[in-house]
Amino acid sequence: MAQRKLQEVDASSIADVAFILLAFIIVITTLQKESGIPAVLPQKSDDITDPVITKEKNILKILVNKQDQLMIEDLWDKDLDDIKPMVIEFMTNPKESEDMPDLLNINEQVCLQNLQILKQQTDEGKNVEKKIAEWEDKLEAVKLVGAYKTLPKSATIAIQYDKGTTYGTYLGVRDRVMSGINELRNSLAKQKFGISYNELEAIRDEVKTEEDKAKIKAVREVYPQKIVKLPARNVTSAGGA
Repeated sequence: MAQRKLQEVDASSIADVAFILLAFIIVITTLQKESGIPAVLPQKSDDITDPVITKEKNILKILVNKQDQLMIEDLWDKDLDDIKPMVIEFMTNPKESEDMPDLLNINEQVCLQNLQILKQQTDEGKNVEKKIAEWEDKLEAVKLVGAYKTLPKSATIAIQYDKGTTYGTYLGVRDRVMSGINELRNSLAKQKFGISYNELEAIRDEVKTEEDKAKIKAVREVYPQKIVKLPARNVTSAGGA
């Protein structure tokens, strides 16, 4: 018996409909993405003793123009060698200057009080677990180095380069900032543990003890690496260079 010939289906109209639907989806999606201006709104702080309030005195500003000239705290004609002592002064505020950050006094009582308050909170939207971990780290640092003073959370060292800044100056600024932080860390570690921070860091990972890691973490709690590299822009000196 002869096989019945299958009837062919014209799929051209289906392809046209699919194309129209695809084009419609693309247009709608694009309109949704461009319907508003992206913005990052300030978030409410949940800190108990350290509210995030950015003040001018909480920022150590370092600018470099295309001639590799440095401005530190609004003063031009600074050299690379001026950076390290400024970083140390900013992070310790030895004279308790009103133009420098108000350091936080961290001790066992403060840590325990904050932990008690945080553990009584139940709102998961407040990142309670993260805050608890932060204060537990502070408490561990106190147990190892004793009560200490440290920068508030909002304090930072802000570095901004010109697009024409040479790579050598770029590295020089970064190195001097880290040199100031490491000098403070080395001094604290030698005073409390009889070994420098650099020596603790140099211990190979495979032989580092938990005690070594705890010491490193404690020193970093006291002197954190708080550096922000701002987007490059045209930086001009006071003379318009």
